[in-house]
Amino acid sequence: MKNGLLKSNTLVLLLILLAESLASQTLPRRVFLGIRMEPLTEDAKSIMGINEVAGVLVNEVFAQSTASNAGWKRGDIMIKLQDKPVSSTAEVFAVLSGQKSGSKFSFELIRDKKVIKGNAVFSSFPEESYSDISMEYTSSITAVGPQRIVLSKPVSSEGRMPLIVFIGGIGCYSLDTPFDTSRSEIQLLNQLSRSGFICARLEKPGMGDNAGLSTPCEELSFMEESNSYVASIRALKARADVDSNAVYIIGHSMGGVFAPLVSQQTKVKGIIAYGTIGSNFIEYLAKTRRTISAALDMNPVETDDFIKEFCACSAYYFVDKLTTEQAALKNPVCRNYLSAFDLRSRAYNDELYAFNYPGLWSTFNGKALLLWGENDYIASKEDHEILKQTMDYYKKGSTDFIIVPQADHGMHITSGFQDAHNNPGPYQIGVSEIVLNWLKKAQS
Repeated sequence: MKNGLLKSNTLVLLLILLAESLASQTLPRRVFLGIRMEPLTEDAKSIMGINEVAGVLVNEVFAQSTASNAGWKRGDIMIKLQDKPVSSTAEVFAVLSGQKSGSKFSFELIRDKKVIKGNAVFSSFPEESYSDISMEYTSSITAVGPQRIVLSKPVSSEGRMPLIVFIGGIGCYSLDTPFDTSRSEIQLLNQLSRSGFICARLEKPGMGDNAGLSTPCEELSFMEESNSYVASIRALKARADVDSNAVYIIGHSMGGVFAPLVSQQTKVKGIIAYGTIGSNFIEYLAKTRRTISAALDMNPVETDDFIKEFCACSAYYFVDKLTTEQAALKNPVCRNYLSAFDLRSRAYNDELYAFNYPGLWSTFNGKALLLWGENDYIASKEDHEILKQTMDYYKKGSTDFIIVPQADHGMHITSGFQDAHNNPGPYQIGVSEIVLNWLKKAQS
């Protein structure tokens, strides 16, 4: 008995020491190769006269990047990186994930049918910089690995401030994009920071600086990703500059599903959900296939067939538990309809299907703002109305639902569903105005 207790105490101590060791480490910035690349197609090989070459085409080189400093040019073909042959973008990313900023590396390129060999030093990925906003790249320790947190706050900030946490949508993408600060979420959060809030972008596990250090995003279950956000918010609440009693989550798209789930494990004062889900998943899919068909300019007959086929394929996947390929054997169109689900893990999708979405919100005791862009064909207006009715049933008067004019799912200015699909404009600044007005009331 004593030996068992001793072993148990020793294990606990080791876990504590490991956690303290990890917490004391700073998550490094990822390396910055600084290129846009694409697969080398057979047509491109034929045009270049290099039919036997396997490599990756460099179609853009960013200024002041590792590649630029090493003399790379647009049109080069990368065939080796760190002595490893590369023939796909995935292979390039695999090599980069194991490198550190400041480390030396070798490369081989083909330029004008000649092989160029060289050595260079990896530079760090850039950081955002503003005259009136202070940026901080911090991190937290989660069960699936370290998680990058990009913080922004007013330069002249003092004392404890309310915290806004941003959780993104379903895709495996990075929120750390210093080359594209025109993105809607960055525009929104920067405006909030200029108005006196600390804003935190929670990077997805396996993405950005997390790549190679945490579980790949594509392998996560829904609950694993959710728990990583819980861990990061708890870490943020412990900061000396954060008012832990004034924490708000902005959940964009699938982030609006994570938000009430996260709030069950760590208290937040308010949730702002934009373009989210409010009904069971199959019902949501059916409703939004109709708006998607409008965005694709389908006629009524095509629309009806599209909805029927998509729902049948979804039933094969979610109810019968078939894979995409198995469903495609029943109906070939299922391969195309279900391919998006294969971008996330089976566990992620099954958990997504199992949720009772009003049930997730029924236990939330804070204030909520539900936003839907009038040209959002990916989310459903009715789903937001369902969530509003749910919150009114359990806590009347706690929730506002506002339709954002001329806005699509990505918070861009658009004139309709087709415009949102074909030609989305810049960020709809009206989103910031609505959110700021609501936050002022929520804090009073």
